[in-house]
Amino acid sequence: MTDLDQRIISTLRERAEGQVDIGQLTSGAVTRGRARRTRRRAAVGGTAIGVVAVLGLGVAGGGGLPVEVPPWTGAKPAAQAATPAVAPGVPGALARPDLVGKDPGLLHFGFDPAHARYLSWRSAAGLESAQLDLGGSAPVSFYLARSAAVAEEVHLEGARYVPAPADRPYDGQLIRLSLDVEGKDPIWELRWQPLPGLFARLRTEAPTDAALQAARSALRLDEAHRCTAPMRLTALPAGAWSAGCEVTVADLPTALDVSLIVNGRGDRSMEVRLQYPHSIVGDRQEANATAGGRPVYVYPLGEKMELLDVPNAQVTAGWGRPNEGFTAEDAATVLGGVQVAQHLDRPATW
Repeated sequence: MTDLDQRIISTLRERAEGQVDIGQLTSGAVTRGRARRTRRRAAVGGTAIGVVAVLGLGVAGGGGLPVEVPPWTGAKPAAQAATPAVAPGVPGALARPDLVGKDPGLLHFGFDPAHARYLSWRSAAGLESAQLDLGGSAPVSFYLARSAAVAEEVHLEGARYVPAPADRPYDGQLIRLSLDVEGKDPIWELRWQPLPGLFARLRTEAPTDAALQAARSALRLDEAHRCTAPMRLTALPAGAWSAGCEVTVADLPTALDVSLIVNGRGDRSMEVRLQYPHSIVGDRQEANATAGGRPVYVYPLGEKMELLDVPNAQVTAGWGRPNEGFTAEDAATVLGGVQVAQHLDRPATW
């Protein structure tokens, strides 16, 4: 039984005499499922059963951008230079909504760096997203897609989940989910359509909606950025392509987590992951194979391979569940061509 299954069963038993909050249940399960990633928090678009207060925010008719957004005057986040690099010449979501989610190397949005610090950014499977620190008690998650269903998705360890039907209106209304769970803050969500066919979602779990309001004010949909990562894949198996990019910088300069997804025909998938620093660095396994002339260690189950010549970090290629279909030879091709930035703790050099 997986941790996700156990969490669902436990929660259902605890609340057997009352209403079950699916949003809170899924949020907790996903958070536990991602515990192995450095400070990674999953924001889940589940269905909440409870008291829901809807607050009008004023939108330009037909679900347009929220208007009359006051400037953010709250606390500013701690200084941190880790941001996705600007993509010169690439239009933002407002100019070309049709491009959103089509290129895993791009983000068709940005946030004012004076008020928002990136904790992570991601582009994969039609969804572009980021997690942000705006000086509040909890991070804010942002999602952008060309369909409501994709904007509601949860991505967990290479797999995709839709915990509830994506039928909530994208009408520019602020929603407060009163979970009535002791010790838990309410969830605040804002959904709107900047343009027809473009769906945006903001979400946070906090005592008030201040951080969400700050994110709304700092959001820029008229610019584009690269899914900047300190690792590049210069060789792919025949017929394969880059399909996803996720970079978690919440703990820089001391920690970093990067995931690049490679897909292939027939639902083949591989996750190439960089972790810096990693507890096993300095006590590595002995090489038992090579990849493009570089030393690697193939794990006993034959579903994971580690590149051994990157100092102070662990670089692996996994083609076991939930990423399946590739082979050790394919992983050797990818790891043999991996390029890693020299200074992982200096985003400006990536």
